[in-house]
Amino acid sequence: MRRRLTLEDGLVGKLIVAWLLVAALLVVLTIDVGSILLARYRAADLAQDVAFAAAETFAETGDVQAARAVALGEIRRAGADARLKRIDVNGREVTVVIVDRAGTLMLGRLPFTDDLTRVTVTDTAAPSGG
Repeated sequence: MRRRLTLEDGLVGKLIVAWLLVAALLVVLTIDVGSILLARYRAADLAQDVAFAAAETFAETGDVQAARAVALGEIRRAGADARLKRIDVNGREVTVVIVDRAGTLMLGRLPFTDDLTRVTVTDTAAPSGG
């Protein structure tokens, strides 16, 4: 006896495969969003440390270049891949802008989502005791 093939043959298997692909995509997306949030948190923490160290140095020396060197050294000491985009001195306050990139599994590889992985953080600090 021959069995007739219909359009529904293998439909359950195809649905299971499709749902597994959707679930895998959601897991990867969740990991990427977590990586971006963690990168933002780390960059904000680093910017705070860098701004404070630069403000302390500027208060002691009055030299913007010395404050910049300390800021770069603080980033290196932290072992971060971040870079110092800008440092501004306004009176006794020092403002730093730090740029970093979040490590992602998928979002960083797609051209239209590449901007989501770029983290830019600004922080301002004044020297303590003043």
